[in-house]
Amino acid sequence: MTLTHRGVNYDVGTNYLPGGALSRQEWRPESMRQEIAAIRDELHCTSVGVYGTDIDRLTQTARVALEHGLHVWLQPRLIDAGAADTLDHLDTAARAAETLREEHPDVHFNVGCELSVFSHGIIDGDDYGERSAKLSSPRTWIKFPWINRRLNDLLGKAAAVARSRFGGRITYGAGLWEGVRWEPFDVIGLDYYRVPYNRSRYVTNLRKLRRHGKPVVIVEFGCAAYEDAVRLGPSAHEIIDHVTGEITGDHVRDEHVQAGQIAELLAVYQAENLHGAFVFEFIEPGHPHSADPRHDLDMAGYGLVKVIPGDDGGYRWEPKAAFHRVAEFYSAA
Repeated sequence: MTLTHRGVNYDVGTNYLPGGALSRQEWRPESMRQEIAAIRDELHCTSVGVYGTDIDRLTQTARVALEHGLHVWLQPRLIDAGAADTLDHLDTAARAAETLREEHPDVHFNVGCELSVFSHGIIDGDDYGERSAKLSSPRTWIKFPWINRRLNDLLGKAAAVARSRFGGRITYGAGLWEGVRWEPFDVIGLDYYRVPYNRSRYVTNLRKLRRHGKPVVIVEFGCAAYEDAVRLGPSAHEIIDHVTGEITGDHVRDEHVQAGQIAELLAVYQAENLHGAFVFEFIEPGHPHSADPRHDLDMAGYGLVKVIPGDDGGYRWEPKAAFHRVAEFYSAA
């Protein structure tokens, strides 16, 4: 059946920020439970990709999602760590995932996301921002045979750790630039944004993945909500100046840009009979909405809902145009 896994990603807090601070600094379990319920009942998902750094939060959220009847794809992320720390973190997460799987069979395990950028030691650079910036350099592209060897060495070890602790199916979230050897994995997982340079061969590249004879899942795709966001794809968030906390330039909010791009890609995945797809992402509390364009961080985020901060340090959220398009598609699939 096409798109068995009709999903969305849910961040429980990832250590992207300076000093290891989590992207979701305020953690309220009751809010999480309400959001998981909305993912099932309002967005009409069959699956959720639960990712982040804190393993207790990962486990707690995954259990709630499983109790709501959702398939869970659990992905631990430890940003800017070396191989040893990454594998230790993965070991702990895989143990937790196996405990969940013993209670509920609908658990998959994702060993990581774009590790050539998010981990130390594969592409040169002090942090993931510096390594990501190097992807556009010809000097980096010349080194890619060597980079991919180092990546696949780490992925082979990651798959072995996962297999030793987890009895279910495993995958990996590969970046557009990564040449992954898929033999150790049960499912081919791709972070697959559509941008100008790959638009003409976007479907062709998807079809090439079938040669592996394994299910193909888009574990991450999406779009920001402003004019020109489609062109920028996964770098659309870079219009935020993290020193001032403001939007740079004169960008114009447009939720229909986000909604249109996501709807088009879902139609592609359905037509290509993919096993699943996960929109990036449900909510980003760290990118709140504001009526002032300079402070409307939501337009530079990928959330399907916009976050309105509350006076008590909490927030409420409202569906964006993309939320309604995804819900309509998923309910009809």
